[in-house]
Amino acid sequence: MAEFLLTSEKFVKEVSSISDNVAGKYIQPSIREAQEVWLKSIIGSCLLSYIKELGLAKTLDNPANAPYKELVDRAQYFLAYTAIVELTNKVSYKIGNFGVTKTTDENLQVASQDEIAKMQYYYQSKADFCALELQQWLLDNRTLFPELDDCTCRKIHSNLHSAASCGLWLGGARGKMSNPKCCKR
Repeated sequence: MAEFLLTSEKFVKEVSSISDNVAGKYIQPSIREAQEVWLKSIIGSCLLSYIKELGLAKTLDNPANAPYKELVDRAQYFLAYTAIVELTNKVSYKIGNFGVTKTTDENLQVASQDEIAKMQYYYQSKADFCALELQQWLLDNRTLFPELDDCTCRKIHSNLHSAASCGLWLGGARGKMSNPKCCKR
């Protein structure tokens, strides 16, 4: 099956400090991870699959699919910032036949692991903010998405109420307990 990414390499570069010459072979997998791991944990696999089907069929812009198009539009910054978090280690370190390496050049100074972590934290904070806004909008508009049935909503419930991504264990996925009545329509 063909792949459909909800954001583009161009958009990720436009909203960040990524150099225009960063290869797509690093950006595309980062976008894919942002979408297939992190966005899926917020909107659920059924809704993500349906949006990708609409995108592949080129019917996402159809007025009948306006809520889905708005969801994709609202997810753009979350996807971009999350992709950047995933991208930083991909471009900083390479795995070769002789181990993990980093490139140095007389005109460039390679960032330290601490500096890379600080950059990841910066973009992760931005992604968390965007995730919280996306979650709140999705909860306010959940009746527009039949894919957010009771079962799906229970699976992603904790990811609909907290966008915190920190190193502390908060008692489960983002510290929220699942409530079976979370999505009663």
